[in-house]
Amino acid sequence: MSVDLRLMRYVVTVAEEGSFERAAQRLHMAQPPLSRQIRDLERQLGVPLFTRRPTRLTEAGTAFVASARKVLSDTDAMVRATRAAGRGHAGTVRIGIVVSAADEVVPQLLDALRATHPDITVGTGEAWPTELEAGLRAGRFDLVLSRGASAQSDLARQTVRREPLVAVVGPRHPLAGRPTAALSDLRIGPLNLPPEHLTPGYRAAVVAACARAGVPFDIRDCQQLGWRRVGIAEDTGFSLVPRSLAALPTVDGVVLTLTDDLPASDLELMWRHDALPPAAAVVVDVAAQLARQRGWAG
Repeated sequence: MSVDLRLMRYVVTVAEEGSFERAAQRLHMAQPPLSRQIRDLERQLGVPLFTRRPTRLTEAGTAFVASARKVLSDTDAMVRATRAAGRGHAGTVRIGIVVSAADEVVPQLLDALRATHPDITVGTGEAWPTELEAGLRAGRFDLVLSRGASAQSDLARQTVRREPLVAVVGPRHPLAGRPTAALSDLRIGPLNLPPEHLTPGYRAAVVAACARAGVPFDIRDCQQLGWRRVGIAEDTGFSLVPRSLAALPTVDGVVLTLTDDLPASDLELMWRHDALPPAAAVVVDVAAQLARQRGWAG
C-alpha cells in the first residue's frame, strides 16, 4: 500500500506534539478529522500507531515516524532542488575557455559562483577560439569565454575584461633590459602570432591595432602552447599578449610595457541566443557583477 505524504505529516505532528488537540491546532484543522484520518491509516496498516489517553507512540508508531521523517525530508529537499533548478540556482554549466582566461578570470568567477550559488556546478574545457565557437554552436558548451570571436548574430556576448597589450621578448632580445618599448622599437624582428585558423579574430585585432598605430610588422605563425609559452624562437622576435597574461610566471620571456596605446581583443562571455539554460544565465549575471567589482570592463 502507499501512504499519502499528508498523512505522514499528520502522524509526525501528533508524535511531536504528544496530543491530537495540539497537533490539530498546529496543522490548522479540527481535531475530529485528524483523529479519524489517523485511525483510518492505522486500520490500513493493521497496527496502532498511538496509544490514547495519554497519547504515546507505539513501537510500530515509532518505526513509522522514523521512516516518515526521512521520506518527508527527502521530499522537501527534492522540491527545493527542483525549484532552485527552475530559477537557475542549481544545475551544471559547461563553459569553454580560451587559455588566456584560465589563470585569473576563471578562478575568480568560480569563487564568486561558489559563494553565491553553491548548487551550480561548473565544468570547464580549454580550447582555441575557433574550437570554442564550434563547440558552442554544437551544444558542447553552454557558455564560452574567448577573445576575438567572429561577429555572428546568433551569438550573444558580454565583455568580461578589457585590457591593453604588452610585448613579450626573449631574454636575449636587444630590448630585454628595458621596462618599456614603443612598437616602432620592435620592428627589428617578426611578430609571433598563433595561426589564423586557430585565432582568426584575435590575430586580426592585433594586426589592425598595429596598423592603426602606423607600425606594420612581418608576422610569423607560431603555434603557441596555449598562452603559457609565447613561443619566441628568434632573438629579435616578439609576441603581443594581454597584460594579465604576461604577468603569469609561466610566460617564457621578458615583458615590456608598450608606450603606444594598444588595446587587446576583449575577453568576452558568449552564448547562443536560442540556448541559455537558467543556471547559465546566472553565470552570465555573476560574471557581469564580477567585472564591475574588479573594474575589468573599463
